[in-house]
Amino acid sequence: MSARTMKQKDISFAIDLIRNEGWGHTRVDLERMLSLSPKGSYVWETAGERHGFVTSIRYENTAMIGHLLVTSESRGRNVGKSLLSTLLDDIDSSGVQSTMLYATNEGSGLYRQFGFEESGLELSAIGILVKEGDRSEIETACTGINEEDLADIASNDRKIFGDDRSELMTRLFREFPEHSFKAENAGHISGYILGRRTPIGFDIGPWFCSSGRKDSANLLNSAIRSFPCGGRIDLSSFASNSDVPRIIARYHRYRRTESVKLMIRGERRYATDVNHVLGVAGFELG
Repeated sequence: MSARTMKQKDISFAIDLIRNEGWGHTRVDLERMLSLSPKGSYVWETAGERHGFVTSIRYENTAMIGHLLVTSESRGRNVGKSLLSTLLDDIDSSGVQSTMLYATNEGSGLYRQFGFEESGLELSAIGILVKEGDRSEIETACTGINEEDLADIASNDRKIFGDDRSELMTRLFREFPEHSFKAENAGHISGYILGRRTPIGFDIGPWFCSSGRKDSANLLNSAIRSFPCGGRIDLSSFASNSDVPRIIARYHRYRRTESVKLMIRGERRYATDVNHVLGVAGFELG
């Protein structure tokens, strides 16, 4: 068995494994990752048969591991450990100073073997169900993001994340500019939200606001109002941020899934104060 770089032709294989685990990632998510970091993901293969895969994306001195999945037939054969070892060797040789991932309780033991430590931050996946009636009554006070805003947004993001993710922010905005909004105070951008359509509904994130709950709510309302119909909306938020449940409580129903732990190997670059972070780009994007 050996690891090779993941290609577009492997996406269907990866999606099948993701669906078997009950995760919500789609083909679009994997295509975005491979586009942003073409050499950051691996497939474990022997004699033309694929046994598992691992994905990552890199931002300057930080790498984010998104998926590590093995077929049911190949479990217990150290495929996952071998994939992770191959990826980390590559990351270390590239000079990356910090590697991060979100881990379930079941997976955290493996990551500890490779030097990952819990950061104290937990992330929860949240699903919101919005009825058409709820959506039609939304009032908003935010304006759409434009290209000239991207530098300010990337600067705010860097203060939180610790590295330049301007390419990611630009990519997410340009995919669906009609679902991207900003809050402004005294002529400066104090908050923003990036929304996008997916094959299974809508995604929101990143969602950031430093000017209070009212502006935070207006950003979410603006994104929801921009979607073409009611339906399922997914976002990932830090479990410690109590504003998020309060903001989304107005909608018909929401569910919060099991929280996952942010684990870090190497330098701790992520800000520990995440009170202004209401939604991240995604489990796989950071």
